[in-house]
Amino acid sequence: MKYLVIGDAGSIHIFNFVKTVLLPHGYEVHLLTLSVEPVRANFREFYRKNGIIVHAISEKRYRGLDKKDRFHRLLNLVRKLKLMHDVPKVDICHVHSVYKTACVMVLRNNNKFKKLILSYWGGDIEDKSPSVVKLRKKCFEYADAITVTVRETYEEFHRIYGASFSEKLHICRFATDGLECIKKLSVEKSREDCRKTYGIKTGQICVTVGYSAYAAQHQDKCLEIISLLPASIRDKMCVIVPMQYGRYDEGYIERVRKAAELSGTDCRILDKFVPIEISAQLAIATDIYLHLRDTDAFSNALKEHIFAGSHVIKGDWLKYPELDEMKACVESIPSFDSLGECLEKAVEETKIQNKITLFDPIYELYSTQAVKKQWNDLIEFVIRGRGGKG
Repeated sequence: MKYLVIGDAGSIHIFNFVKTVLLPHGYEVHLLTLSVEPVRANFREFYRKNGIIVHAISEKRYRGLDKKDRFHRLLNLVRKLKLMHDVPKVDICHVHSVYKTACVMVLRNNNKFKKLILSYWGGDIEDKSPSVVKLRKKCFEYADAITVTVRETYEEFHRIYGASFSEKLHICRFATDGLECIKKLSVEKSREDCRKTYGIKTGQICVTVGYSAYAAQHQDKCLEIISLLPASIRDKMCVIVPMQYGRYDEGYIERVRKAAELSGTDCRILDKFVPIEISAQLAIATDIYLHLRDTDAFSNALKEHIFAGSHVIKGDWLKYPELDEMKACVESIPSFDSLGECLEKAVEETKIQNKITLFDPIYELYSTQAVKKQWNDLIEFVIRGRGGKG
């Protein structure tokens, strides 16, 4: 069977989906990447060794792929659409992230596939402009299945599109590799070992702020609020700001750097990539995790911190029905105005634990085996479905 994935070949989610779900079935896998960036070298090598055929404009030696002006954006869109000429007819076409380009590609080439799966990742549902909603509805009519990753997106889908496509809508999650690593580390290492990896001194309370260098994380604002806490509280803290990923906004990165210098705490910014075995230790080492970004479709970092036992302070505007059902250790605040008081109280009440205590409900939902079964069941549902495209 031929299986086409349309998405970003450099995404860890797509890499893991291909590796854990598709390859074991022996499908002929085609991967059409919509990113203009070259595919990561280690991913590219894995795809090559396993016979996965990658279709990417970055490999066509086109000029101007890095240019962002209107002409080049349009030119690159045309180049992406032309990639479908290289793809043979397939049994299943699976779109990961239902953005406009992918929708246009599907509608222009609906004769190239027998079955269609459209998978929302979270942020892609936020564009609710009338033209995009209309475009997606056309795609939904062809789809055999539509998936979302979390309950909140499931509910948002119904708010936008009503019940017209309910029989096609499913929740299928993505595995979080960090959970497997944290589980392994909890046996092999102590919590103190993990704290030492990040230079956290004995008696310091580790506060981790966000997980990437995107301005929507508001790490600068969090650090400014931390700087206003009483010195007696700041002296107890070791503040860690992960900024290895998404380093595109130099102005924001500089604002965070200055805020860190003025925070009055033992504060360090992480800007170097490390192996997953090291990054997973941060979740174990963290006592308090600040999660106050604008929007979120249940990021891997949040899952890892909850699994590892961090006390999470999040914005009340971020909704996670799954966490409410699990009764996870999460505290919500209505706005940044409440962060100072909430964090001060959390620091005062924190007793540094030596034992690693894992929150199993997260693992049961997002482990590799659990997620693999969800996708296998969905693909079986699609294959057994009656008829072809709508």
